[in-house]
This record gives sequence, structure tokens and C-alpha cells, in this order.
Amino acid sequence: MGEISIISEEEGFTNISNNFIEYYMSDVNGDFVKIYLYLAMLCSSKRRITVSDIADHLNCTENDICRGIRYWIKVGILKLCYNENKEVTGIIMKDIPRPEDDYSADLKVVDFKLALGNSNNINSNNINSNNNKTEEKSEYEDESSQIKAPRKKQPTQEELNNKMRDPELENLIQEANAYCNRILSPKELNSLIYIKDQLSFSFDLCEYLLEYCAEIKKTNFNYIEKVAKNWFEEGITNREDAKEYSDRYLTLYSRILKSLGITNRVSPAPVEKQYIDVWTKEFGFEDVIILEACNRAIKQKPNDATFPYVNGILTSWYKNNVHTISDITSLDEQHERRKQASTSGNADKNDDSLDQLMQIEQMYLKKGNGNDN
Repeated sequence: MGEISIISEEEGFTNISNNFIEYYMSDVNGDFVKIYLYLAMLCSSKRRITVSDIADHLNCTENDICRGIRYWIKVGILKLCYNENKEVTGIIMKDIPRPEDDYSADLKVVDFKLALGNSNNINSNNINSNNNKTEEKSEYEDESSQIKAPRKKQPTQEELNNKMRDPELENLIQEANAYCNRILSPKELNSLIYIKDQLSFSFDLCEYLLEYCAEIKKTNFNYIEKVAKNWFEEGITNREDAKEYSDRYLTLYSRILKSLGITNRVSPAPVEKQYIDVWTKEFGFEDVIILEACNRAIKQKPNDATFPYVNGILTSWYKNNVHTISDITSLDEQHERRKQASTSGNADKNDDSLDQLMQIEQMYLKKGNGNDN
């Protein structure tokens, strides 16, 4: 892996932009934030470093680092620096605009892993721009087909004044104050407006959102907004769908956590939720199958039953076309028969070896008695 440099468009860039903290940091997973902060430190210190070094320092994989850098390139606050041969030589930390600024010129996404591949490959093979375009399309093709929540826009004071004349919004603010047991701050008010206007939540759906979050004691508006985005991306448009979705997943989440001995929280971490989404959506497992895997994991590893371990069990069942508890029972029986056959085979081998030893022993005993026959 070749070395790269970290430089800034702003001379002497050592601080983190307030716009990054205000508008970008809260909407992305923690690993991507760590990556950006570490790049900022490297930029300040003028150090040259490899992707492998960054991965080692942050205790991530190189793929994680590349994904994080691609993400920040995509949203427009990093860009790659190339030499005349189209080889990547570094990363530029860009000025960070407010979300309402125009991003269209900076949304070019590159295949960072390809560009920062093995240094020998880079030296011997120039990166063709047409090939890059093909890689970009194939890598982000699935992402573009998914419904994504729009980026939150900050209303101007005039827009805010006009919105505050809306009786429905006024009633919704009162509901939010009651459910959150406080008067909303200006930032929280902007989040509520974003949910109502940009996510197009009806008054009824907004009301249920507040009710649901209050019920699970999560009245921080960062959390409320994330739930709203998740519902938007899941295509939820009314109270009935939201209730069905939240009942299923809240119950399943809490049961999974409880079965694994995690009792200090009611909702999974983002990475844990990704596992559960694979089990329910990609594998199509019912709750009973997932909970059976959790129970087996805790029996096998009572002090270390992790989500990856449960995922290993469920992946095996998925590959073996498991759909019901009876399928699991049949799989167990097959495993037990193979185990017994293997044990029996080893016993037969041991018996054969013992017989041979006894025959040799008898032969030597006969010779010792003077009987050569």
C-alpha cells in the first residue's frame, strides 16, 4: 500500500469545522466520524501515512477505512488528489459548507480502494478514468435504487416565521413539548419541521412517532429524527404501518438482547441492527428461529455470546434451507448421526490396531516358548 499525504484547502487547518459538527457528524456512524477526525489530525501534523497504518491505529479493516473515505467524498467534504498519471497521491480536506449549499459539483464518487491499491499495482498500471466511471456505477448502483431520507435543510428566519403560523405545526409543537416534558429548543424545532415537511409525515404519524419514542424513554431529538428517517426509508406513511413495524421490531430487538444477557438497553446498536435486518429480511427467518439461535449461542458461550456468533449459526441454517424448528431438529439429528458414524469408524480402526498388536504379541510369546510355528 503506497503512502498518501493529507493536505487542506485552508492553510494551517487544525480545527474541526463547526459545520461538520453541526450538520454532518450526527447523521453518520461513529467509525466514519473517527476516520474524518484522524485525517484532520494527520493533516494538521503534515504526516504521510498509508491506509493500512490508519486501519491499524483505528482498529478497523482497510475496507472500513476506504468505505469511510468514500462516504466523505460522496457528501463533498473530502476529495482525492491525483498526479499526471491519474494515480492517487493524497486526500484534500475541503471547506465544509452548510447543507443548503450546492453539492452538485462535488458529488463525484471514486473507487478509493482501487485507487489506493497495492503500490506495485499503481506504479505498473495507470488508473483509467473510464474504468473508474464503470466502477463507480456498479458500486453505487444498488444504493441509488434505495429510498434515502433527504438531507435536512435549515429554514431561514422568514421561512420559520411563516411555518409557525401553521396551526397544525403549532399543535404538533405542543404535543412534542408534552411527550418530551420540556420546551423544544430551536434545533429540536428544526428537526420537527424536517420530519413534518421534508419527510412528509402527517400529523397523525408525527404524533405516533413522539408517542413511540416517549414510550421507550428516548426523547432526545437526534434519536427521534433517526427513527423518522428509518420509517421514511422503510416506506412507512401512516400510523398503522408504523405501529406494526415498531411492535414487531421493538419486541424482537428486546427479546434478542434479553436472550443474549444484554439487559441494560432496549434497542440494539446500529451494527447489531444490521445483523438483525439480515436475519429477518435477507434470510427471512421468523422470530422463533432467531431466538433459538440466540439460546444456542448463550449455551455454547455463556460469557461471550456475540451477534457475530449468532450470525454464524443462522447463516449455517440459511445455507441448509432451515425454515422451521422441525428443520433444525432434523439438522441436529443428521449431525448426531455423522458424529456417531465418525466415532464408530475411529473405534473400528482402534479395534483393528489392537487386534494386530495382540497377534504380534502372541507370535512373540510363542517364539519365547520355543514354538516357531
